[in-house]
Amino acid sequence: MRKDSIKILFLAFSLVFAACEKKNTPSQTGGIFTFDETKDAGDVVKEANDQLKQIKQRFKDNEPRLAELQAALKEKDSEKVRSISDQLVTEIDAGTRAGEEAINKLRTAQEKNINEDYREYLSLKIQALEKYVEAFEERRQVAIFLREKYDPKSDAQRKIFKDEFDKREEKFREIMEEARQSSEEANRLAKESLNRKS
Repeated sequence: MRKDSIKILFLAFSLVFAACEKKNTPSQTGGIFTFDETKDAGDVVKEANDQLKQIKQRFKDNEPRLAELQAALKEKDSEKVRSISDQLVTEIDAGTRAGEEAINKLRTAQEKNINEDYREYLSLKIQALEKYVEAFEERRQVAIFLREKYDPKSDAQRKIFKDEFDKREEKFREIMEEARQSSEEANRLAKESLNRKS
């Protein structure tokens, strides 16, 4: 009798160990040995959101620099234009790196064994973040152009800059709108999912 109990116990441990080793895939649903990793995914998302708050604060802190840049352009102060442009490039680069880290964290969360609503929510959030990064690349290119090629004495060069600035600023606004829509869609999906569960 004792030998049978030991065999059953050993068999149970073997099954649990095998289940733990087995990689969970999104298609696995139900079953006694399926592990839901939604809480783990939520922890990763929280880390990504903390990073996003820092990115938003960084860009908010740098908004006055855009006004300073416009003032320097009106004054035709090439030294100031180059200095502010350089600061903007540095800040956008740092924000972009942080944004890419946040995207990677969301992708890590997406790979966990989570429900499809949550997976779609994460997909939309990633899409929104990628759009934000893409939008700020437009502004970065304008700042690089000013830092490297600004010449207040050249009318032709000023026209080239104005055309480039207008084109990239329009593109910036378009991409930011796409990002906003993706983010709103993700939030709507999350709200609907919560309502279904309550």
